Amino acid sequence: METPKIEFYKLRDFGRKINATIEFLRENFKGLFLCLLLIGGPAALLLSIVFKNVMSSFFSFGFETGSGAPPDLVNFFSLLGGNYFLMMLVSWLTVTLIVSVTFSYMKLYNDGVAKESSVGEVLRLALSKYGGLLILGFLISLVTIVGMFFFFLPGIYLAVTLSLAYPIFMFENVGVGTAFSKSFSLIRDKWWSTFGLLFVSYLIAYVVQVVFSVPFIFVYVMEMFSVVEEIEAGSGDPTSIMGLFSSGYMTFAMAVSMVGTYITYAIPLVALGYQYSNLVERSEGRGLMNEIKDFDSE
Repeated sequence: METPKIEFYKLRDFGRKINATIEFLRENFKGLFLCLLLIGGPAALLLSIVFKNVMSSFFSFGFETGSGAPPDLVNFFSLLGGNYFLMMLVSWLTVTLIVSVTFSYMKLYNDGVAKESSVGEVLRLALSKYGGLLILGFLISLVTIVGMFFFFLPGIYLAVTLSLAYPIFMFENVGVGTAFSKSFSLIRDKWWSTFGLLFVSYLIAYVVQVVFSVPFIFVYVMEMFSVVEEIEAGSGDPTSIMGLFSSGYMTFAMAVSMVGTYITYAIPLVALGYQYSNLVERSEGRGLMNEIKDFDSE
């Protein structure tokens, strides 16, 4: 066991929280993203397959509408509804897994054992918290959606406030209810700084996601151009556009984009972890108490 280079429970201003996030990601790039790739990657890969089916349904519906024949809306919504529901379900399970893996790795790092830990140890810790995170995520989503009905702003407020429930649940030995309620007291007078940190970190993640999306955009444009060119030349079948997402290149590019997109969710999660530690230190002085205990034990 070794002392982590980045102190967790420490008062930080906005810039230092961003710096701590970047420093953590740089120091743990190999270990963290290997865990995310091996544990969360397969789920994101499955999601890309489901997403491909949803897009194929859209293209099929668009072709039927453009052909002059009345589209069968009942069958369309039946097909799309099943695929869309499955896509949302897999997406929720994947995001929750990314949350659990990221905070599990951070917890092991803060305990000084991250570099000694294997992917299996991170997985065991992540799975031990996974069920509770699913329940917590469902409650947060439900409350946020209800808040959205009240002029939208209450939903934004609740989404930011309750985002702290995730690190509370992961870093403290508390249940779902305690994590849910403590997020309201922990964020007191610091809602705007939490919102700003999440906004900036999600913006950074979005830039990285665009990089992962480049292969998909390139392949999509090339495939679409090829199909349209053949149709206009009279040598192509208009229905071939329905199989646009079935090509091997498209499947590979979509998988790279989807896996990369979900892995980069770790960026705002790490930032949220340091916001949590900052607020805990501000309200409880946990880091200072640990220093006092270490001093007394010498």
